Amino acid sequence: MRWQEQTGPGRGVRLHVRRVVDPPAPPVLLLHGLGVGGVVFQAFARRLLPFLAAVAPDLRGHGQSDAPSSGYTPPDYALDLAELIGDAEGLTPPLPVVGHSLGALVALELARLRPELVSWLVLLDPPLDPELPNPEIESVYRLRHAPSGELEAYLLERNPGGGKLLADMLAQLFRAASDAAFEAMLAGRPFEAPAVGQPTLVIQADPRKGGILGDAAARAFVERLPNGRLLKIPGAPHAVHASHPVEVAEAILEFGGYSSGAASSR
Repeated sequence: MRWQEQTGPGRGVRLHVRRVVDPPAPPVLLLHGLGVGGVVFQAFARRLLPFLAAVAPDLRGHGQSDAPSSGYTPPDYALDLAELIGDAEGLTPPLPVVGHSLGALVALELARLRPELVSWLVLLDPPLDPELPNPEIESVYRLRHAPSGELEAYLLERNPGGGKLLADMLAQLFRAASDAAFEAMLAGRPFEAPAVGQPTLVIQADPRKGGILGDAAARAFVERLPNGRLLKIPGAPHAVHASHPVEVAEAILEFGGYSSGAASSR
């Protein structure tokens, strides 16, 4: 698997983008959560091959993308992506879009604002439950400016299977992210999710393990969708694609109409 790094236009910003270029496959847009970047999908993307090739942008204020002083609502991010899709070579819409956490909200807004760009959606533990605030956002926001090592220790405790290298990488990404992005997310709860018409799979993590979408809220949201489906992965933390990559990749491929079981062999 070979990645290419490039930049493309957003709405008044430049976005950094990682995309799989070898082996060639139809593109799938992977949207990361708050404070990190497209690089977090680097290992997971292999599970989608040979059926789908990841295109993983850094949202504005994240990773290596521009960080303006404002414009950090889900619609702002979505309009950036609409510009990117219209400009990038090989991104012929409509595209499947997979989003985790904040990325799931952005995916929903892209499908609402520019429905012609999105073929189907997979939402990974979206923050749509007013009864389940995400304490990790507040903790990371506070620890980003704490003495060296405190954020890394917190992340290692939250992601014990990832090891120190993952904790260090996440800490570096969180510290580099825009304060305005965190502040907008903290101010924006609860989120009103649009009932989009595209086929939508919601993959719910386990609230007992740090998932931020409860059972009642998950069912209520999916019931509002004209073409929605819900999959819960017991025991999965919020970063469900990192903890259970085989199950998540197989669910994505099956939902998209590709061969089931391929992800487990990669």
